[in-house]
Amino acid sequence: MLFSSVLSVFALAVTSVSAHGYVSELKANGKTYKGPVAGGAKIQSPIRQISTTSPWKDVNGPGMTCGRGSQNAALVAPVTAGSTVELKWVDHPGTNWQHNMGPLITYMAKVPAGQTADKFNAAQGNFFKIAQAGQTGKSWVQASLMKGSSHSVTIPKELENGDYIMRHEIIALHLANNKGGAEFYTSCIQLRVTGGVSKMSVSPTAKFPGGYSASDPGIFTPKIFDGGFKYSFPGPAMPKFSSSGAASVKTSNNSSSTNANVQSNTNSGSVKSKCRRAISGWTSRMEKRFIGAPAAAPAAQ
Repeated sequence: MLFSSVLSVFALAVTSVSAHGYVSELKANGKTYKGPVAGGAKIQSPIRQISTTSPWKDVNGPGMTCGRGSQNAALVAPVTAGSTVELKWVDHPGTNWQHNMGPLITYMAKVPAGQTADKFNAAQGNFFKIAQAGQTGKSWVQASLMKGSSHSVTIPKELENGDYIMRHEIIALHLANNKGGAEFYTSCIQLRVTGGVSKMSVSPTAKFPGGYSASDPGIFTPKIFDGGFKYSFPGPAMPKFSSSGAASVKTSNNSSSTNANVQSNTNSGSVKSKCRRAISGWTSRMEKRFIGAPAAAPAAQ
């Protein structure tokens, strides 16, 4: 009885006080770029600004491209093919990311010749995956962001030189046991790749919106709290780059990427055990956020 009551309170808290976030920092080629605060002042950055940190839920809506109300950024960050970039997510300035269930997926789209990334309409981009991170061991990779960790992504060394849009997203699945419950947090970064190859093509690709369906197994996850649940990443399969610069396709979208090197199986265990841990973590964070520290201004929904 007590457990059921606590679960009810927890469910109410999740739906009424949802966490949000944006990419606050990019590290590339030894340089650190600050990301613009959602809905805040414009700054010189290669990270496209979003209008609010509220989650996007419509897989067919414009927020799937680069986030809610995104605007082109002023800078294009140089990055070397084969190098690693780091992206830091926060809930709001000074507060770590708040979710811990769901994948981090990174795409890139080549900007056509004659255009630059700071002017390119990302909705026209043909995006291919370069990394996808699900779970490792008994926890989701996303959970590391709650500790203030950055997420690292390797730029494929086989990329053609030129401008690209990197589309980096978190899909929060804590409510995705109901259709339409998945929350999309998407950020676009404007990059200029050097040190790559002179010519290449990549497939498969996808456009956003259009790359996902609300019923995709990796977006609607009714059994996510069941022991032995196996996660399937949504979207096109991960390309496998060859030394010639062409790209072939991996046959499965269930395995971890070579970039992320993580497992896609969820940890086993009872639903009650998982819920108790989630309740404990949520309660602790909410106490710190709303009792022990000044509350941030609420984001528009």
